[in-house]
Amino acid sequence: MANILIVGDGAIGLLFSHFLSAQHTVTLLTRKPTLTTRFYQPSNGKSQPINARLINHKELNQFAPFEWVLFTVKAFQVEAAFKQLQPYLAEHCQVILSHNGMGNVDELNAALSAHQGLSFLTTQQAGFKATQYSVNHTGDGASLLGTCNDAARKVLKQIEQHFSSLPNFSVTDDIHTLRWQKLLVNIAINPLSAIHNVKNGQLRTPHFSSRIINLLSEACLVANKQGISLSLSDALNNAYSVMSATAANFSSMQQDISHNRASEIDAICGYICEQGAKLGVKTPYNQAMLSMIKAKSAGL
Repeated sequence: MANILIVGDGAIGLLFSHFLSAQHTVTLLTRKPTLTTRFYQPSNGKSQPINARLINHKELNQFAPFEWVLFTVKAFQVEAAFKQLQPYLAEHCQVILSHNGMGNVDELNAALSAHQGLSFLTTQQAGFKATQYSVNHTGDGASLLGTCNDAARKVLKQIEQHFSSLPNFSVTDDIHTLRWQKLLVNIAINPLSAIHNVKNGQLRTPHFSSRIINLLSEACLVANKQGISLSLSDALNNAYSVMSATAANFSSMQQDISHNRASEIDAICGYICEQGAKLGVKTPYNQAMLSMIKAKSAGL
């Protein structure tokens, strides 16, 4: 049994808290009231309390040092959250990131000591927060973890054992390619669903097909320029498979925009635009999605 700190009580944070608490002691770091119990509801079942201790940032020093830390905040929140937690990390702490989009791995590796591990957990589990204190489990997919530095690789068996209570969990030796594959799915689904305020399944109609093809064509070209072997046909198959599997769900970006929250567009389409500029690849379709989501976020 391990003591695992989960940073962020969004949908994924609550889902992971529920499943990991079956084998471990889970502490959930939140900015919301800590006296209100969090709840998990399966797709066809009754709501049940999540067995996690709730703390806020002022209480970190009471429970430090932390040996296992799982960040489930959004990509643009990771840097600030990490800086706040860094003084409380154990000498041999294992840090695990889980968010949509790219970024953060190089920055955290530079900040961690040689003895502190870094891994990335990509997941197809899906949840919807019916209230700010509860999550409905709306999608059951694979969760794959890969190491991002030597300190994590040395204890991979231990990491695998600790996270085995997550549904459909496994480890991979090529997390970078898997992150790219999920990025392409996010590019195909998230911005369009947010802009048009539709569920994932509605993106399968011919009305969206040309834009999806153009978005993924740009992204695959950027990936290939980076040395990542991804084909447009595979990217389209993956995206449409996820649309079908999550047809009744709203994407996380649609939820963010509809609730006037900041989105992860910079780590998704923004990443493609940034890398495309460095590699000499034109990305007008991803740039258009980036601009439209930012405008929508600003209420324009």
